[in-house]
Amino acid sequence: MRFRPRLSPVMDRFIAGQFFGPFMVCLAAFTAAYLLGDMFDRFDDLLRYGGLGLLGLQYFALKLPLIMSQVLPVACLAGVLLGFALLNRSGEVLACQQLGISRLEMTVPVLAIAILISGFNFFLNEMIVPAATRQAKYLYDVQLKKRRLQGVFANRRIWVRVRDGFVSADIFDGKRNELVGVSHYELDDAFGLKDLVRAESAKWNGRKWVPDQINSFAMESSGNVTKTRNMRLDLGLTPADFGLLRAEPEEFSLWELNRYIQDLRNKGLDPGGYVVDRDLKYAMPLACLIMVALGIALSLDPLPRSSSLGRSFLLAILIGFGYWLFFGMTSSLGRSGLLAAWIAAWLPNFTFAMIALSLFLFGEER
Repeated sequence: MRFRPRLSPVMDRFIAGQFFGPFMVCLAAFTAAYLLGDMFDRFDDLLRYGGLGLLGLQYFALKLPLIMSQVLPVACLAGVLLGFALLNRSGEVLACQQLGISRLEMTVPVLAIAILISGFNFFLNEMIVPAATRQAKYLYDVQLKKRRLQGVFANRRIWVRVRDGFVSADIFDGKRNELVGVSHYELDDAFGLKDLVRAESAKWNGRKWVPDQINSFAMESSGNVTKTRNMRLDLGLTPADFGLLRAEPEEFSLWELNRYIQDLRNKGLDPGGYVVDRDLKYAMPLACLIMVALGIALSLDPLPRSSSLGRSFLLAILIGFGYWLFFGMTSSLGRSGLLAAWIAAWLPNFTFAMIALSLFLFGEER
């Protein structure tokens, strides 16, 4: 394979433009499709709570950064496949190679744009997505659905005001409907502490919380503390109440997520899936670069020059679906502890990068 130090600036801009234009079109199309699907999914709630006006527009506008960050890798793949399909259809790829321009030389300007897109995706996830997602959640759950925000985070511990006192918990696992390190402080009429019920964990069975390793104490007016035989944990709350307070991974920046994980470990708690989510914040922006590399390898070889735009678009959808399916599988295995966190986060990227590299290295110049 021949390789000159660089192409001319005109050729660099031409090839980069052939990718960037279709990429922007695909990004807009995928974002609109995602937004439309989310709108239809929430249509009943929007209709019931009057969210079809300005409040609904604000909510979906705040969701745009998160949606864009999620569709960027697929848009990159579709953009490079469609862009090079146009070049193949007009015979310009073959003309470039007849002029002595190798596949690697044509790849460099496109990969440079992909690196910038990956950096933009990382910036988006760190600086804009967390704040916008938190505000969108508040608009939807509190202002639109009129749910009471009756709890706070204090040093990342959950505190909730209930009818007879307060409930605190170290962590709420929304996927398992489980509270860890939960305490119920019952107050008397003078707002003094009357009873304290503490459980290592409590799981929701559909009707009530089932505690594990529960201890109950009664506070007497004399100041004495007496252990009681109360084995019930009556919080007066459901998982939906805690779900309003639980912060999802996309609501954290890397710095906030690292601090949250460290807080959980300092309390002797297993951060579980949050470690996988932290590693994914590093791995996911690189998916844009890997999808572009894979798209280039597929566009230059082995697809024929007459490959249609429809075939390229379908290929992008299939590869994108396969990537997200693989990503979802490894993430689930990581959160369940069957895979190390870094393996769960990086295995999809490594696998698809090896596929792209193999296709490119074993391909031939036309």
